[in-house]
Amino acid sequence: MRGADLIGADLRDTALADADLTGAFFLTQPQLNAARGNAGTRLPGSVSRPAHWAARL
Repeated sequence: MRGADLIGADLRDTALADADLTGAFFLTQPQLNAARGNAGTRLPGSVSRPAHWAARL
């Protein structure tokens, strides 16, 4: 998702397993918290991996 502009994007229940979000713009912690990811999801340094991801996928 390099270069994707995620400002205002609704990521509720979006499957982000193994996605590379390192180059995405305007990604917020609340967006990630509402999405589904896994250990393979790559994140920019400005956000943290939600603890519930490991349990959900």
